[in-house]
Amino acid sequence: METSSPYRPRVSRETRLLLTAGILAVAALWLLARVRFPERPVTPNPVPSVLSQLASGPKYDELAGEIGQLQTRLQPFLLAVGVPTGSQSAPRSAHSAAAIRLRDDVVATWIVPGSSDEGRNDPSILAHDAASGLAVARVGTSVPTSPPVPWTPRQLQQSRYVIASDVSAQGISLRPVFVGSLDPIESALWADPLWAVPARTDLVPGSFVFTNGAELVGLVITYGGRPVIVPGSTVLAQADRLLAMPPGRAGTLGIDVQELTPPLAMVTGAAVGVVVTWLDANSVGAEHLMVGDAIEAVDGLALANRQRWDVRMARLSAGETLTIRVRRKRELIDVPLVARAPAARPASRSLGLTLRGRVTIGAEVVRVERASAADRAGLAVGDVITLIVNVHAPTPAQVAQSFGSIEQGQRVIVAVTRGDTHFVTTLER
Repeated sequence: METSSPYRPRVSRETRLLLTAGILAVAALWLLARVRFPERPVTPNPVPSVLSQLASGPKYDELAGEIGQLQTRLQPFLLAVGVPTGSQSAPRSAHSAAAIRLRDDVVATWIVPGSSDEGRNDPSILAHDAASGLAVARVGTSVPTSPPVPWTPRQLQQSRYVIASDVSAQGISLRPVFVGSLDPIESALWADPLWAVPARTDLVPGSFVFTNGAELVGLVITYGGRPVIVPGSTVLAQADRLLAMPPGRAGTLGIDVQELTPPLAMVTGAAVGVVVTWLDANSVGAEHLMVGDAIEAVDGLALANRQRWDVRMARLSAGETLTIRVRRKRELIDVPLVARAPAARPASRSLGLTLRGRVTIGAEVVRVERASAADRAGLAVGDVITLIVNVHAPTPAQVAQSFGSIEQGQRVIVAVTRGDTHFVTTLER
């Protein structure tokens, strides 16, 4: 009797090749994913199961719980402090800002550059870099701790979530922020490159940013009219330098400059630098310089742009000697100058503005007189006054007339556009 064997369908050679190619393709994709995204956790199975794909995603409660745990970890060295605002000619006040504890009772924080000329004289401020805005201050509460560990990224271009600090009346809180990429950019303000973030990233200048592992990503500042991140290692290193060598009393040369334009470069013969536009008659610069001189270098460092000059002047201390290289009538001259302490200027009741009209927009600020009403109000060259009292898009004459019509001690409200930002302030007679 013939025994029948069970039927076994034969798999064709083409099918076997197809299955083998599919397995190799999945393996290759998994390997490429590990190379492209090394920071992501390894999945045990490169092909997720159907059940895992149908499972619900992370709950908001879980995210809130994770941030709550992180806030507990950051509590010893993340706090809110009061920092001074105002200027020598305007009333001083204070507002709350985020700060990182460097040691028991010493913190690092950020003061908006130009918002306070008296940071060095505030008793709580141990050191303040007027150029970058970084300040080191002493706080009343002492907590034994060490600074956070700075974050070292593997790939800057990778998109990620970071945890940013927010300051409110209740203190410090944390929130997640999505960052599409980090792009290194050079700046004369800091020793290391900064990280630019995509436009409209929800980061607030002055806040500190962390990973979900409590590593310090960096400090958010404003640079070029947009928020950027100063890497955590750069912030901590600069704070240590400020503590080791705090700047002295602010100094000045009594010089105003502007960018070197191509026409001015042709006339002066300078390839780089800035051009002198004004000299204080009582300054040391007035003895050696002339309006129209091109300043090419300071202490041997070429002035590649206006920002390098501004940074050097912001960090200038009274009594400091520096050598500036001047090109006058195509001849180079090295001029040694000693910075002096800025003289106290009495407050002026004049408007102190030179304006030019911008049709249907308003009056653009061309020059601001020191210690004037406009200076006390915080107006700067390039600002556009779009409203004064109830006059929209005022002409320069209407601005002067509106200010001149009020009594001494009274104020008028003005709306101002500065770049992409808008704000209101008051002019006091």
